[in-house]
Amino acid sequence: MNTGLIPVRYATALLDFANVSNELDRVYTEAKAVTQSYFQFNELRTVLDNPVLASAEKRKIIILSAGGKVSKSFERFLDLILENNRENHLHEIALKFIALYRKQKNIHYGKLTTASVVDASTEKRLMTMVENTTGGTIEMEKIIDPEILGGFMFEVDFVRWDASVSGQLRRIRQEYVEKNKKTV
Repeated sequence: MNTGLIPVRYATALLDFANVSNELDRVYTEAKAVTQSYFQFNELRTVLDNPVLASAEKRKIIILSAGGKVSKSFERFLDLILENNRENHLHEIALKFIALYRKQKNIHYGKLTTASVVDASTEKRLMTMVENTTGGTIEMEKIIDPEILGGFMFEVDFVRWDASVSGQLRRIRQEYVEKNKKTV
């Protein structure tokens, strides 16, 4: 089977099953926890790919990576994955499930990068603006990066606005270089 199809099929099946079981929001939270675990613990993929490790141990590790106590839907899904030896696709399945969930619920992912902490009212205005524009809700990740010097960078669904001081300085530098190339 095509490895690109495996995550899509399993994620779609999980979405449908969680919908029927009325556990969709909880499974979404568990899928986000699993993907976060993959980013936090590089060894997770190696452990789950280990053919010597028993399925029962892999099951415990995956449940722990999903937050400990998981929903019945997630447990049944996990059993299916382990039974079919698809645990090496868990990360991709979880990412695809998150994308399908967000599409179904009209949730847009945003990332706000600032040089310092933003007050709640500014953050709320920004979220309201995006929600009014997209007609959906937004899940926003906030990042503090002093290297942007000031201003902000905001990205929603692969559209990026760079109003940072470092971005403005970079653009000025590029313009200066381009003008000097023409005069020489």
